[in-house]
Amino acid sequence: MAYEITVKSRLPATMRGQLEALLFFNAGQFRMRHAIEATIERFGIPEIMEEAGWLRVQVAGVAEVQTLFAVHEEGGGARPVGVVVYVRDTFERITVVHVGVADDYAFGGRYSQERVLPRLLQQIRQVARRTSGIRHVEVAYRRNRPGVAVA
Repeated sequence: MAYEITVKSRLPATMRGQLEALLFFNAGQFRMRHAIEATIERFGIPEIMEEAGWLRVQVAGVAEVQTLFAVHEEGGGARPVGVVVYVRDTFERITVVHVGVADDYAFGGRYSQERVLPRLLQQIRQVARRTSGIRHVEVAYRRNRPGVAVA
């Protein structure tokens, strides 16, 4: 059966448990534990909020964050398989502050060829290109890599 991965800016409230699993119970978190802790210290803890039947992610200590979701759609059903939370933290920079990818979409997973995280990051780069003043996109969880220029 064919499936499709779509990128969305919101999720229905019925997907709350699946979103919690991506953000808070991700099996790959141990690999980035120190980076995640440092990011939480700098930006705050992500929290799932429901408004008018839709979910969004809020980060304590950050006024306005945005979220993109990768959603696996197949046979009339859907489930979130990736999430990135980002903020414009300076006039010239967008920083990705939290990331989650489902195990079967992560490296070595059944659907790893879908490249969910790179796809979501590409969407953020497109947002950055359309936003006046943004020159860089940075990922807070990176391991000693410089931020990415938007160009």
